[in-house]
Amino acid sequence: MMKKFQLAGFLFFAMALISCSTTKKTANTVERNEAAQKQLEHFPKEKKGYKRYVILLSEKGASESDLKLELIPGKVLPTDCNTRSLNGKIVEKDVQGWGYTYYEFSSNGTVVSTMMACPDGKKTEKFVGAKPEQLRYNSKLPVVVFVPDGYELKYRIWNAGNTADAAVK
Repeated sequence: MMKKFQLAGFLFFAMALISCSTTKKTANTVERNEAAQKQLEHFPKEKKGYKRYVILLSEKGASESDLKLELIPGKVLPTDCNTRSLNGKIVEKDVQGWGYTYYEFSSNGTVVSTMMACPDGKKTEKFVGAKPEQLRYNSKLPVVVFVPDGYELKYRIWNAGNTADAAVK
């Protein structure tokens, strides 16, 4: 009976620690996002035929130089077992008078695909991405990307590993 109370006490304590650390992380993220959010007023708000995506990155301090942001524009399409890639590119644009950068994705909608014979012939809806674009991680400014209607934007955060010494031969 005593072991059950000890276990319950331990679980309660562990949950309290987890909730405190989660709250702290969320508060820091929101605080940094609010600072970047304020800069959004300088960016274009809309563009006909496009959706505006905004990414607000959390502050990582000195380690931001080890991080990269990867933008992956694409579209959900019916696919089979073949590997596919959407044709298109991301173009860097300037916010006039501010020196800030925003991005615009354009595509003619064509897809490059391997030509394997799929044994089952089934098609499923899957995100087909275009060539990704890697950017410097910067939590001080929002990342604004305009994507044509009917397309989506996904992103990833990349973290550099430890450096290694190269061999002289």
